[in-house]
Amino acid sequence: MTFDWTTFALQLVNVLVLLAILRHFLFRPVAAIIAKRRAETQAALDAANTARAEAEAATARAHTEAEASAAARAGVLEKAEADAEEQRRKLLSSAHAEAERIIAEGRAALTRDEAAATARRMAQLRDLAAAVATRALAAQPAGPQGYADRLAATLRAMTDSERAALLKGGNLQLVSPDDLPAATLKAAQDALSNYGATAQLTQDPDLIAGLELRSDSGVLRNSLAHDLDQISSAMQDDRASA
Repeated sequence: MTFDWTTFALQLVNVLVLLAILRHFLFRPVAAIIAKRRAETQAALDAANTARAEAEAATARAHTEAEASAAARAGVLEKAEADAEEQRRKLLSSAHAEAERIIAEGRAALTRDEAAATARRMAQLRDLAAAVATRALAAQPAGPQGYADRLAATLRAMTDSERAALLKGGNLQLVSPDDLPAATLKAAQDALSNYGATAQLTQDPDLIAGLELRSDSGVLRNSLAHDLDQISSAMQDDRASA
């Protein structure tokens, strides 16, 4: 077998031409397509990475905002609670102050009413005392002799049994605040002698004004103090019935 260099050269040329054709029409476009796909894939990966990074950033921002919102909400709630507590405290303080003011005004009004009532009572007592004193003084006899005359008149006005019980009760005494003039003492003893009685003269400084007849069985009141008591009781009864 012989080797044909011409044929070999032609075939080599054909191979080279074929390779050139394939390179130009096949390898380059395929390489370009592969490069393009690779670039697109890389771009997609980059975009995915970017999106993932943005998502993670968004998630982090969301967490941060949620935490900030929770903190803000907690702060708002705390402030609202603090404001409510402060408002409650102010209301309680205002209510206590108002209650104390009302109580103070009530006490002041009560004090004024009590003072006014006391003043009215004192005025009434002064009026009553003045009226009693006026009536009592107007009814008083003129001096010791007048009391002796009124004693005799009272003895005459008594019933026999009342007079006998007084005069025969034992330890009969004529009582005056101080010494009696002789004429007055004689008039009193004469009034007693009309009923067969005699009395011993005694003094009682507390009597102030008057001439009373006392025995172990009773007292014939005949004094300024007795008149004051009688007039005061009568006036008080009149006021109560009115």
